[in-house]
Amino acid sequence: MDFEELMEMLEIETPSEFVYFEQFAELVECPEDISSDAVAQLVSESEPDALSELTETYFEDLLKFVPDDESELYTLLQTISTTLQSLADGMAGAEGDENARLYADELVKFRGWFLFDGRVRCTDQAEGVESDLSVMEALTNVRLQNLDGGDYTYDFEEALDYPLDEYVVSLTHLLEDDYGSGDDEDGEDYRDIED
Repeated sequence: MDFEELMEMLEIETPSEFVYFEQFAELVECPEDISSDAVAQLVSESEPDALSELTETYFEDLLKFVPDDESELYTLLQTISTTLQSLADGMAGAEGDENARLYADELVKFRGWFLFDGRVRCTDQAEGVESDLSVMEALTNVRLQNLDGGDYTYDFEEALDYPLDEYVVSLTHLLEDDYGSGDDEDGEDYRDIED
């Protein structure tokens, strides 16, 4: 899917209209192949703060349905979210284009794992039937199971093989959440602290 097709799918005319949770969910969960170039063009022309917030909100929603005993999956999804949020935050700076490209590459990689490559073993306890699901299908089933009370178990072990790239991740949004404006008591700006 190229940029024009992506815009048509999202039902927007300009990237500045990419501001709603439903649009971000559609981008992530679309079963069609979306080129990294198309995503990069979309996010590079989007509002960085809005993109960071959409990313955070989407992953927060996703994390609600990670089973309680799957702490490694929970941590992995948090790490991916933090990386994407940091790259989105960095789009407002001098390296905006580079961060937009990195964000697009990371999101496309996440989509590939989430929709296709990450395999989860699901067992229907009542029927004794096992099946392989994608990570998205498994988390969707967990969500539905919470509503209808089905008796299924999930093994996410194989899905945990996710290639995390190493980035210098800015902690600006985390520090501001914890400490406010970004100035310490002496008035010094600590917003360029990096992990």
